[in-house]
Amino acid sequence: MIYNADRLSKLMAVNDLDLLIVSSLENINYFSGLRPVIKTLNKYYGECYIVIHVSEPHLLNFVHSCGECDQLTECMSSLGHVFTYGTFYRESGANYEPQRDEADILKWTMDSPRHANGREALLALIATLAPTRSSRIGYDQDAMPKATIEALSNSVGEDSLFESAALIRDVRKVKTASEVIGLRQAARINEQAIHRVTEALQVGISEYELKQIFESEVVKQGGRPELTMLKIGLNAVGGQRQQKKDITLSPGDLVWFDSNTSYEGYWADLARVVAFQDVDPDTLRKYNALRSGMYHAYAIAKPGVSGAEVFNSTMAFIRDQGFSGYRRHHIGHGIGFEAYERPIMSPDERCCLEEGMVVSLETPYYEFGLGALHIEDPVLIGAQQNTFLTLDPCPPLKVIN
Repeated sequence: MIYNADRLSKLMAVNDLDLLIVSSLENINYFSGLRPVIKTLNKYYGECYIVIHVSEPHLLNFVHSCGECDQLTECMSSLGHVFTYGTFYRESGANYEPQRDEADILKWTMDSPRHANGREALLALIATLAPTRSSRIGYDQDAMPKATIEALSNSVGEDSLFESAALIRDVRKVKTASEVIGLRQAARINEQAIHRVTEALQVGISEYELKQIFESEVVKQGGRPELTMLKIGLNAVGGQRQQKKDITLSPGDLVWFDSNTSYEGYWADLARVVAFQDVDPDTLRKYNALRSGMYHAYAIAKPGVSGAEVFNSTMAFIRDQGFSGYRRHHIGHGIGFEAYERPIMSPDERCCLEEGMVVSLETPYYEFGLGALHIEDPVLIGAQQNTFLTLDPCPPLKVIN
């Protein structure tokens, strides 16, 4: 099972939901393993929905555009009803016998209940799954067109609707075994790309060239570059800007990575710093304090501990290591099909860690005249012991000659 059906079932029951409508690209990806093309072709108004009944949490009922319905053949969860919409033609010759998945594609394109648009298809599917107006329906309000929400309200009654984007995020907090595999692979692809860049360091190489090496390696490993924040020296203090061809590597520079990659929708957010040929002793002292803080956060991030507790304890620990001026707004975040998921390790985060969560712990530091020091690794929260998903977590500051 690729999604947490047991957790979903419990949360639907607690909130007295008969149906749950899933609509964002990331949430559809989570439940089905699919990234609907219609959501890319028409980012703001393209409609694709999964509807789940509380009595059958392992079964996905789909609303999908006709033209892209062939994607459903790759759904990694069990399919129930499929209601398509729009106009598209896939012709069938008189003497041709459909092969493999073609029978399903033909049915969804031409012979299944078809509707003018996604809104009409969704209302028809809901009427099929819950024919009485007394049903309570949760909906993923963050990714539904206003007109569809209004039509849904008019059809089933406003009192029957329950905003459920937060509930879906709650389902996604605790990872399944297949999610952990995907997150681990995403992290190791990222890690390998960082290693490849460090092998290529030489005097005069530019930030732009380093980015190309990094992203090429990610793609070679089967991943996808998302946010390649990779900077040389003092320039890392402004890490969000694009890499420049005229910023080149010199002895004594730091090279900073805060690189985001994905693998089959799963995100990896890693950070590393390496020194080229030399490192300042005060920089090394600060880095070692941040590294000690990472191990401290790793040790105290246990089930039942809140994000605020992890933050406050780790900040105090780093300052006790002699880095008295260290300040941060957070030191980590949940990660999965999105780069930032709850809980956030911040001073006001009341959400507690649970066994099976994956959090990206980090201790960054930015200083004008220095650049950036940064370590970040994904961690699987265990009942008794946590597990880093990277092969070489929290490394000492390496000097590359």
